[in-house]
Amino acid sequence: METKLHTLTITIYDRDEVYQQVGSLLHDYADKILLRTGYPIKERNLAIIFLIVEMTNDELGALSGKLGQIKNVKVSATTIKTQGTK
Repeated sequence: METKLHTLTITIYDRDEVYQQVGSLLHDYADKILLRTGYPIKERNLAIIFLIVEMTNDELGALSGKLGQIKNVKVSATTIKTQGTK
């Protein structure tokens, strides 16, 4: 299958409770992650993680699905259109 570039925005609403779980899952996909930037907002117990990944649509669906199953985690994914992509 063809790999594509995607962005993921992960919002963690209970940082203290689930941040480790999200980090562990992302570690499993480390070879697919091109960029990872995180912004903890301690006073609101939030964290936002922004990723750029290169993976197939099936892999993206699997990662998004696993993240979405974690309580207090929301994920949004977008495919990046590159030259030659329709």
